[in-house]
Amino acid sequence: MPVKKVNNVMKNFQGFSLIEMAIVLIIIGFFLGGLLTPLSAQRDRQQIKRTLKTLEEVKEALLGFAVIHKRLPCSDRNGNGKESKNITDCESNGEGYLPWKDLGVGRYDGWGKPFRYRTEADFNEIPNISKSILMSGLRVKNRQDNNFTIVSSDSRVAAIIFSQGKNGVPDDDNANLLMKTFVYDGYVENEFDDILTWLPRNTLMSRLITAKRWP
Repeated sequence: MPVKKVNNVMKNFQGFSLIEMAIVLIIIGFFLGGLLTPLSAQRDRQQIKRTLKTLEEVKEALLGFAVIHKRLPCSDRNGNGKESKNITDCESNGEGYLPWKDLGVGRYDGWGKPFRYRTEADFNEIPNISKSILMSGLRVKNRQDNNFTIVSSDSRVAAIIFSQGKNGVPDDDNANLLMKTFVYDGYVENEFDDILTWLPRNTLMSRLITAKRWP
């Protein structure tokens, strides 16, 4: 190629200013961002689906544990995967980790965070569930403060199991480890991502009666 033509090509190439190159990079960034956002949303949906599936497995495992031991397990207070209890009682009836080793279920939600667990003393009384009418102070509501589990001031909740969601920490409504009211609501990005389920008292008692483990 003649020297003159080479110089003209180089001159045209060098004609792109830094501003023009920056604009091109911004356009490319917007394009890539548009592709990545749906992928991120799809990944979140998959993790939510996986978490919900595991929560259902946990509920079934709790029922199996109750049939064998005639009670629900205590919460895991130290993170070792086993219920924290002494000879006659749970070490605490507050919220803790899910005793996944005792239940034989997965420890983590879809984001790799450990599940949380909460029950009441009547349901994990050692050596077995009380023969009296079982009561629970646990409550489940939505973010609009509408109760899901109260009938004539009586709660129908035997146990609460929940994931702290994508951010890995309890949302403000589910932040108090000693509380008895938990929030169940839809997933809202950057606003509310806890995923909660509960074991109804009637489901637990029905399973125990069918298995001839209560009264």
